[in-house]
Amino acid sequence: MTAELTKFEPILREIAGSEFTTTLLATLRQQDWAEDEIGRAQQAHPDVADVLHHSFSLLTATEERMATEFVYRAHARELLERVATGVSTKPGTSVEVVLSLLRASLVTPLNTTAFGLYARMWRLAGLPDVDGLDEDVGEHYGAIDASRIDEFEAIARRKLAQSSPVLTLVTCEGRHLGELVDCRLATARAA
Repeated sequence: MTAELTKFEPILREIAGSEFTTTLLATLRQQDWAEDEIGRAQQAHPDVADVLHHSFSLLTATEERMATEFVYRAHARELLERVATGVSTKPGTSVEVVLSLLRASLVTPLNTTAFGLYARMWRLAGLPDVDGLDEDVGEHYGAIDASRIDEFEAIARRKLAQSSPVLTLVTCEGRHLGELVDCRLATARAA
């Protein structure tokens, strides 16, 4: 969808303004990424593809830096994996923890435990390899302070928790993208 609109970008900028057009295109790009990640999750977990179809509303960006594709996709992948495995989607994702620690590091240096958590969350999120955050670094910090890192992770995920599990609000009429489907969420509503 974004590629089609990009053709009309100059006209959109003239009619709606530059700021609106930039925001619109960024939003539509993120929507494309979400739909792509849902499709990938459905392929990886065909047994819950119907539930994953309804997970779009969970994939809202919670941080401005999620406008970057690899950051957003990592956030979406973790949430979709939680849906697929029946784990709560409320706690903060690894990406959200990384971004909160990044903000903290701009104010004050991270201590050993915080940096160990940062390295762990970076790896868990599947973010790209960068110097200083390889597996050895995470293991080193884990060996120094593993129990405190575990404690900080639990606290961070709890503090970054989202207020409501959106999937409970799903209503399905037994059609996905216009096709008749056997969806457990439609069955649950009809019963």
